[in-house]
Amino acid sequence: MLGSSGKPTDGIKAPMFDGTQVCAQIDPDAFFPESPTEYTINLRVLKPICDACFFKDPCLDYAIDNPELMGIWAGTSHKDRLILRDLKRTA
Repeated sequence: MLGSSGKPTDGIKAPMFDGTQVCAQIDPDAFFPESPTEYTINLRVLKPICDACFFKDPCLDYAIDNPELMGIWAGTSHKDRLILRDLKRTA
């Protein structure tokens, strides 16, 4: 599993990722933008790609279950996932 630095993160088990997902063809840095402006732009570009991905649900579940993950996961921001995590707990 790669962290925001592009280096492996220990102790976090990623869902089965076989490299056939569209995001495997995109520069990983796009998912971990450095500035708020870049984050907003990248989220707008990546969201429709993620929304169409067959892997979106396990990716989103993984990101929700691992609140320490930063960046764009399953077309969502960290703030989006905090909201979804709270909704999941109250459901």
